[in-house]
Amino acid sequence: MRSVETRLIAELPRLRAYLRRLAARSGGVADADELEQDVLTQALRSRGSYDPSRAIGPWLRTTAFRTFLDHLDRRRRMPRALVEEDPGLAVVSSPDSDDREQVEQLLNRLPDPGQEVLRRFHLREQSVAEIAVALGMPAGTVKSHLHRARRRLAALGAEGWTR
Repeated sequence: MRSVETRLIAELPRLRAYLRRLAARSGGVADADELEQDVLTQALRSRGSYDPSRAIGPWLRTTAFRTFLDHLDRRRRMPRALVEEDPGLAVVSSPDSDDREQVEQLLNRLPDPGQEVLRRFHLREQSVAEIAVALGMPAGTVKSHLHRARRRLAALGAEGWTR
């Protein structure tokens, strides 16, 4: 069986293509190269959570999507002083920015309860167990909704941000 590192190297071209698509649709907010470095760093740190009996692509894209959302959130919360020093960051200086609105538009197109589960997990940083209690459903069902919502969100993103 191949090591995680070997599988990561083999998956790099597909990861780069996925990150370029995410970065392109972020309106210049996210940099694909920066995302790639962060994703690979996170993947190597988290390699213990990877099940080698499964394909690495979906696991890596989940890590990539979470990293992308983290980048958007970090830029959105950046202090105004930093934004004024670098006008290129002004795009994401407020919660009402175009990028935030585009992400909201995509999220709003997701059916419930997937939308609610995705918001709670990624935006409110609630655990699967916390979401299960809050929504009154088994943890396995929460995981299923989360997986389907991520897949649907990725498909919507591939169609274009503002369709």
